[in-house]
Amino acid sequence: MRIRDIRLRKRIRAIIVTLVVMVSVPAFATQIPVAHQAISFWSDGVRLQGDVFKPQGLKPEQKLPGIILVHGWGGNKSNLNKAYARQFAGLGFVVMTFDLRSWGQSDGFLLADDALPATQDKSEVTVTGQHVRSIVNPLKMLGDTRAALSWFVAEPNLQADNIGIWGTSLGGGLALVIAANDSRIKALVTQIGAVNNKASFAMIPDELVATWETQRARGQITPYPGPESGVPGLRGYPDLIAMKQYDPAAYWDELTIPTLIIEAEDEELFDRKLNGQALHAALKDRVLTRYLVLPGTHYAIYRDQGYAAALKAAQDWFVAHLK
Repeated sequence: MRIRDIRLRKRIRAIIVTLVVMVSVPAFATQIPVAHQAISFWSDGVRLQGDVFKPQGLKPEQKLPGIILVHGWGGNKSNLNKAYARQFAGLGFVVMTFDLRSWGQSDGFLLADDALPATQDKSEVTVTGQHVRSIVNPLKMLGDTRAALSWFVAEPNLQADNIGIWGTSLGGGLALVIAANDSRIKALVTQIGAVNNKASFAMIPDELVATWETQRARGQITPYPGPESGVPGLRGYPDLIAMKQYDPAAYWDELTIPTLIIEAEDEELFDRKLNGQALHAALKDRVLTRYLVLPGTHYAIYRDQGYAAALKAAQDWFVAHLK
């Protein structure tokens, strides 16, 4: 074999190796450097903490589409920051994450030991009480998500009327309700989303919930749930009264934007036939939608191939419908 042929083959091998390496780099890898800013904002008098990610070096007049990320039951923004926020921002989006109240770095519920003084105007008070944490109250969380959007739309580099919203697990339902009620949201991704609470909590009779409401109002049960309401395998304490009153399925018919529904084939936390599958059936004849089922259980979507496939699908969805 001639030297020239050997060199040619080496060059071909080098090109092949380069192509393999390029293909093996995940398509969701950050393409451009990303800047980070920690922020705080208010929701119904509660201080919440968040983060904003965007491409570095943007000029004040540069406006980009935005994405809000909503974590799930027991989650927090730090997980989203590592696994999703930078990956979206690296594609040319302004991205916001935040901790829902009583989770992560956000304040929780304040339960004062004594009645506050009845003053005419604002007054300084010193109180003792309990800072109640790890409460899962989707009604309050819905208000938090709305407050996050209200803060986000004033971000200088944001196209305020061109925003995507992404929610995972419980956050998938929260994202859906916000998307159905705000014309500034132009694309939705609900990932392993609990989007039909009425069906998922149908085993709890309405009459029992009404009794709990009376008992709570009279102080016969605690104002906030505790370990007695815990769910095996899940962090935190669900407010079952709020769970029964929260109904994202009531907003399915109001969705008019492109919607990506990602579910786990072996979903174990809720019946996906009543959640994502039913949502897709309700949307597919009138709204641009995609129903993607990935192998594995609920939490497999946060790992390995499940994570890679779900993130890539969400990135592609937002690029297609926001850019």
